[in-house]
Amino acid sequence: MPIASVRLLSSATLLVLACNNDIDPLDSAGGADPGFISGGCIEGQCFGGLACVSNLCVNPGAGSGSDPSGDPGGDPTEGPTSGTSAGPGGDPGGDPGGDPTSGPTSDPSATSGPGPTSDSDVTTDPPLTTGEPSHCQELQLKPPTSNLIFVVDRSGSLSVGTWDHDGNLGTPEVSKWSSLHKSLTAVSGKYQARHKLGLMMFPSNAASTYSWEACITNASPEVAPALDNAAAIGAALPPTNATLKGATPMASGLGGALSSLKSAPANEARAMVLIGDGLPNCFYNALDDWGLFEFLDTTVHEIVGGAWSNDDIPTAVVGVDLPDAYSPELVDGNPDNANPVVEFNKLAEAGGRPRPGATKFYDAHDENELGTYLDAAVRAALGCELELDVAPSDPTTTSVTVGGMNYPYSPNLDCSASDGWVYTDGTHSRVRLCGAACEALLTSGGAQVDIDCA
Repeated sequence: MPIASVRLLSSATLLVLACNNDIDPLDSAGGADPGFISGGCIEGQCFGGLACVSNLCVNPGAGSGSDPSGDPGGDPTEGPTSGTSAGPGGDPGGDPGGDPTSGPTSDPSATSGPGPTSDSDVTTDPPLTTGEPSHCQELQLKPPTSNLIFVVDRSGSLSVGTWDHDGNLGTPEVSKWSSLHKSLTAVSGKYQARHKLGLMMFPSNAASTYSWEACITNASPEVAPALDNAAAIGAALPPTNATLKGATPMASGLGGALSSLKSAPANEARAMVLIGDGLPNCFYNALDDWGLFEFLDTTVHEIVGGAWSNDDIPTAVVGVDLPDAYSPELVDGNPDNANPVVEFNKLAEAGGRPRPGATKFYDAHDENELGTYLDAAVRAALGCELELDVAPSDPTTTSVTVGGMNYPYSPNLDCSASDGWVYTDGTHSRVRLCGAACEALLTSGGAQVDIDCA
């Protein structure tokens, strides 16, 4: 019997003796302790299968005419293996000062009262619970179903502006829109099978010239988030060679995407990837065209920040060949005295998914970078976080395996530049996968996390 159980039984027995007004231990035959052989009964009950006869505990096997203190064939100094008739010290004579280590191996009286509830001798006890943590748990985990909307700038500057998309001066330049169309459809195809993807454009395809019509944006996404949506997204985008029109009503685009994401099931992850090549304008409270197009709309920072802090909806931000310079005061549809890199850095930080280093957003300057950064932005927005069912007792022994590959843990991991994983909270109940580990998780849909298996 565990020492704690012995002490519990001893305390319970002494408590009964102290509170029982019907039995005086000094009145028991031969001075034997109540509840044991030759001792007085305790509320009509005796320990260890003894029977209560004439208010004395006797061995029922000895018969009604036997000596109540007789031994039917055993040595009363040898306690039973079941422990139901042993005293607090393991001695059937009831010596409370006995050696607790010589007592029985189990003790139902510790939970059921001072004596058995029937005349049958209990020979087995339920196992004791130690409260110690279990060892080596192998968890098969899946990331939550995700709803991600690409919030895409389709303003006129994307089709007018061209760039050296492939780093080869011998090939003609293409429009930034052509590269964005190609990269976005490729990334959508990569993640569509396991993640619900959608598309929200600003302005809409109905936008036109330098007037309020340049700010027209749909109230809801052109493509609502759903699985297998790459073809629908590609069809909704203007063609690669399209001539785009319109300003940069980024706030309206973000608002339409958020209204859709907030209606997603509560148990599904939600995120945005914001893509643009210029500063936001089309300020909703503008009084004239100058206020619409030449004034920086800073409400976008509040919208992105509120989505993250209030609704747990992160935003990863991608820039398409942004100039790192302050704009002049011209009537050109571009907000005056503002730097696109500065504003996109603010957006990335407000959105909860900034990159480490001085540049917080994904700053693409050719088609190859754009494809790479869009892919990285998707991984950053979705988060690649797994909730552990239990926290490890030794956090250093946890291992993460995805697609048969074991990825390393690093407490100071640069998630935008390295492969591996890191804990994301002080309780070690959540891990975040980074780099190749994150990509493997998003494409495979699951990971094995071994806890306390070292």
